[in-house]
Amino acid sequence: MGKSIKRHGLLKVAELAGVSLSTVDRVLNDRGQVSDLKRRKVLTVARAMGIRPGLPTPYTGPMLVDVLLSDSASDHFKRLEAAFERQAQRLGAQLTLRLQRWAESTPQQLLDALQKPRSRRHGMIVIAPDTPAIHQALNAIVQGGTPTVLLTSNLPDVQGAVYVGIDNHAAGRSAGRLMSQWVGRQPGVVLLVVNSLAFFAHQERAKGFIDVMAQHAPGIRIVGPIECFDDDELTGAAVAQCLAEQPLAGLYDAGSGSLGIQAALTHADPKPVWIGHEASALHAALLRQGAMSLVLDQDPEGQVQASIDYLMHQHGMIDSPPQLPLAMKIVIDESL
Repeated sequence: MGKSIKRHGLLKVAELAGVSLSTVDRVLNDRGQVSDLKRRKVLTVARAMGIRPGLPTPYTGPMLVDVLLSDSASDHFKRLEAAFERQAQRLGAQLTLRLQRWAESTPQQLLDALQKPRSRRHGMIVIAPDTPAIHQALNAIVQGGTPTVLLTSNLPDVQGAVYVGIDNHAAGRSAGRLMSQWVGRQPGVVLLVVNSLAFFAHQERAKGFIDVMAQHAPGIRIVGPIECFDDDELTGAAVAQCLAEQPLAGLYDAGSGSLGIQAALTHADPKPVWIGHEASALHAALLRQGAMSLVLDQDPEGQVQASIDYLMHQHGMIDSPPQLPLAMKIVIDESL
């Protein structure tokens, strides 16, 4: 009787997973010779049905995860990379993180990494620009059964991937709302600087900022968004040019380039309201000096943890998925 009940349960797993009974037997007894996709389907169904405790992992050996980050030298990316290194050390027996950098000036490098992986992968974490070719490549990967995390910058046209990051439209709106309250009826323009509008995150931040400023400070003219590619010299030049042409009431830097801004504002009087991103040591010093007014932080360490938790949950290695979306943090001098 017991064997009959057990066989009935295995037949149900096979039916729900869309595989043969022999495939279910090989997966549950960890005998190999089953594709990762079928193995994951069987284990997902078996776990949902409570067939047996101590189910095997959806693959043999450590989970192989490709992490594809752009080559930005900003504090955000430095924090991301350091957080991935810490997680790799902590989870070395369970997880292998294969970190690769691609040049933002050469998106074909990312396309090659997506389409020609060095070996099989069980998951992927990627920061990607908003282009049709990237959409197509990522959709093919997700549809092929590889759990995929879009980190920091979302791509709504990529179906089935999970986005791990803050709500960038809300971040831009928050910056706009705070800026509108500070600049009020002060004379001058507000400068909007971004990294690159090739990234959906910066499109969303710029749109949110402009929309709220138009609503709450309609008399303030916005210059930008100006793409400065997280480059200090380009960002500083954009600020210096704006200062040379008209009074500058406010500045929202949605990317990086704070050293350039600091240099350009050295002799500015009065100092504009300056809102930036990321809780870095430099920004802490600038907040204490009164040079910066406010910083929006997107918690890159939390992004890394949530990305890995999502992939581990997808593979049945942990029980609970991460809580998404992640919360944005607002930092001022009094909260340092």
